[in-house]
Amino acid sequence: MNNKNNDREERILNSLNGIRKATAPDFFYTRLTGRMQRETKPGKMTLFLLRPAFLTASLLIILVINIISLGSLGNKPEKQDTVRTYKPATIESFAEAYNLNTTTVYE
Repeated sequence: MNNKNNDREERILNSLNGIRKATAPDFFYTRLTGRMQRETKPGKMTLFLLRPAFLTASLLIILVINIISLGSLGNKPEKQDTVRTYKPATIESFAEAYNLNTTTVYE
């Protein structure tokens, strides 16, 4: 056993005999620093949603939608404030008096 370990240790030590210090090729450091100076630092990437062009366009769209919705509110038909007395009091007359007979989305 001891002989086996000694042989293994001798093989490992013999493999280390040819070791030399690694050297860089000529002008390696000057080329490296030149390349580092040529490359620019990447700037911070802003989110697409935070760019001024996108914000301006989205705010303009919201403004146009608001103007259209306010314009459509002014086109409401005028309701009649007087209740006709010659009709009998029914649910339909109550709904008409309080403007509850409007159509819904589901109809």
